[in-house]
Amino acid sequence: MNAITPPTTAPTQAMASTELLPIIDADFHPMPTPADKQVSEHMSRRWLDYIAKYGMGHSYSGLYAPAQREFTHRLDALKNDRVGIDPLWAREQVLDAFDMTAAILTCPQSYILNSGGNMPEDLSKELARAFNNALAYTWMAADPRYHAAIVVPRDMPNVVDEIRRCKEGEYGDRFVSVLMSPAGQEPMGRQRYWDIFEACTHYDIPVTFHVPGMGRQITGAGNTNFYGEMHMNFASLPMTLVPSLIFEGVFDRFPTLKVALIELGWSWAVPYSWRLDSAYSKLRDEVPHLARKPSEYMRDHIWFTTQPIEEPERTGDTESVYQMFEESGFGDHLMFSSDYPHWDFDSPYRSVPVNFPIERRRRMLGQNASALFKIPLRPNSGIPASAVGG
Repeated sequence: MNAITPPTTAPTQAMASTELLPIIDADFHPMPTPADKQVSEHMSRRWLDYIAKYGMGHSYSGLYAPAQREFTHRLDALKNDRVGIDPLWAREQVLDAFDMTAAILTCPQSYILNSGGNMPEDLSKELARAFNNALAYTWMAADPRYHAAIVVPRDMPNVVDEIRRCKEGEYGDRFVSVLMSPAGQEPMGRQRYWDIFEACTHYDIPVTFHVPGMGRQITGAGNTNFYGEMHMNFASLPMTLVPSLIFEGVFDRFPTLKVALIELGWSWAVPYSWRLDSAYSKLRDEVPHLARKPSEYMRDHIWFTTQPIEEPERTGDTESVYQMFEESGFGDHLMFSSDYPHWDFDSPYRSVPVNFPIERRRRMLGQNASALFKIPLRPNSGIPASAVGG
């Protein structure tokens, strides 16, 4: 892809209609590390010196991660030290190229925090604060279309203080969710985490879970040897996260809580909801506190993102996959995401095929994310509704 023009998956021509479909990107990655000034300038000398001398734990150093393209970036991002660091360059590559309404900044390298369990507690908290400040004062200050997820180390005490600081600060209205790793010290539905959910409902923002960092164990039996293994195992993470939230009674305790699963797949949701209902029908006396079937909680509380897109071997099956998802009640819960600037970046034309029904494309490209994150869609922006794919 050329650095400043839309990718080759964009339309090559447009039909007569001039209607545009507004876009919100639900997973857009800034990529600074603690060594970058936009983060380090918000840290104390004590912890900068600590990192320089002792590091931040093996999981971030890469000792247990397979060798691969740095940060899994796109080819045009490998040798450009501005990519993921310079918000204006990132804006040019994606927001301007596709005339987007907004992009939600999810900061994956913040998972060096490893949920807070791999470093001194005060360092974990300071890193979260520094990353959030970088999102605010470097990224959101650069363009009003940038919005962000608040980074918190989920296993540390008092993380609600950081949520409160961000939401009640200068950019509070543009911190639109709370971001956590789906992998931590305990299943996410446990009551030790309920203060986070209470804060999210108080500020009326969703909690989002993104695939964990490169060194994080994502299997029940240790780390993987191959990047392909790890990439495929990402979809297994929500299959432990979702039942924990449901069966522990999180959604009964917090009936307005919304959860977004970012880069964790979505086609598994329908058959998995069947499996949950089947288990519940036989074991419901174990969880009498549940008011509804698991599938109903999923339909009301769980959102998904398109990337990585499902690509059936037979392209004709694509419509069937989406249709089953919609007919099961999830049609308003799937949001476009690009995963910029990673190697499997998806343009809006690829994640939301141009031959889909117009109303489905409208929902997926912008309406669903607009409703979840409360970001008004910008009129007269986006991609052509009646474009012909190239």
